[in-house]
This record gives sequence, C-alpha cells and structure tokens, in this order.
Amino acid sequence: MLAILNYHNIAAVPMGMKMPQLYVSPEQFARQLWWLRRVGLVGVSLSEGMRRLNKGDAAGCVALTFDDGYADNMSSAAPILREFGFSATCFVVSDYVGSHNAWDCEQLGGRKPLMSRADIDAWLELGFEIGSHTCSHRDLTALSREAAMEELANSHASLSRITGTPVTTFCYPYGRCNSGLARSAYQAGYQFAVTTRRGRAHASDDKMLLPRVSIDGRKGLLKFLCKAATAYCDLGFHGRDGVHA
Repeated sequence: MLAILNYHNIAAVPMGMKMPQLYVSPEQFARQLWWLRRVGLVGVSLSEGMRRLNKGDAAGCVALTFDDGYADNMSSAAPILREFGFSATCFVVSDYVGSHNAWDCEQLGGRKPLMSRADIDAWLELGFEIGSHTCSHRDLTALSREAAMEELANSHASLSRITGTPVTTFCYPYGRCNSGLARSAYQAGYQFAVTTRRGRAHASDDKMLLPRVSIDGRKGLLKFLCKAATAYCDLGFHGRDGVHA
C-alpha cells in the first residue's frame, strides 16, 4: 500500500484567509518530514511511489503531492524536501503559471501567488516532478466530454513542453471525477491520476482514480503520523477532512 499525501500551501496562514486547513507552516512541514524519516519512510514523487507500489516495494515510502502549484511550494517546501533528501510532485494549473489562484481567490478571501516558469524550472532542476491540474482548474464533471478533454490534453501538451518530457501524473480539480473522466485522462496521456477520496493506494486500484491522504495544517503531529504511517485512513470511523484540491 502507498500513502499519497496531499498538501497545498507551505506557509503561515495569512490574516483573513479562509480554509486554514490548506496551510502547513514551514516549521510544521520540516517536523513532519523529520518524523517520516525517523519512522523509516522516505518521501517520493507520485510516479516513483506508483512504480514501487506496482513492484510490491512501497512499504518504505510515501508519495508527497502539492495541489495548484503555489509559489511557496518552491520557496518554502523545496528547500525542506531537499534537506531531507525527499522528492515530491507538484500539480500545476497550466494557464495560470506565474499568476494567482483566480479560480477560488474570492471563495478563499485572498490571492495566492503561483509558481512562475522560473520556479518550475528550479523545481525540476532539483529532480522533483511536475504534474497537471488542468489548464484552468475548472470542475471537469461540469463540462462536456469535449471541453473536459481539451482541458486535459492542452494542459498535458503545455506542461510537457515546459518540462521537456511527457507529463504522466494528473490531479482532478476539487477531486471531482468519474470513470468517464478517468478514461479521458488516460487518453490524454496521463498514467496516474489522484482524487481526494481518502485512503491509501493499493496495487489493485484503478491508476486513474487513486485515493490520497489529506494533510490538515490545524492537526497535530500525532494525527499526521497516524494518517501518513499507519492504516488510519483505511478505516471508516474518522470524520471528513477539509479538502480543496
């Protein structure tokens, strides 16, 4: 089994910003990675984690993923990842590179800067992975099949040009997906796609509908370790975490 951890911002919560659960402070993030290493786990990209899972060799790792491609993923998370020798996947909204979160800034109560092209280049230079989060972060389930396919394919093409290699990983906006979208994502060129369905990934899972473990910045270290390093998220008794992919 593979725990695919789901982060957004690595930063202090700005004054007045809604959904504080999306923020993990740099200090908190560093403690989390320290403890992952302490319990014998290494953080890897989604594609590496899935490679290990398919080989039956995922017991010693967790996959680290960041949704939306915020600038603090590069400025704050990347140095900490590098310090611990971990890797990660950042899901980028291709039409908004170097801009801000136009799709939800009003809902969240503020603009959050996104990674620039230079940030993406620096992220790749560190050996980390870039994945797609569509062109515009629209809810694909609300679009026609043709419009959804355009979001999937155009983002794949744009990010593949930026990275210089085919982008193989994908994250559904807001975690909303269905079997038809999973087929479309595969046809667009992706090999692995993540949702916000809670749980750890199994080798038998549909590779285009993978579950994840949402990391809530308001929760303590013990809760983090239960979710990241145990079967906690495979159980059905825990409450719903705030998710905003």
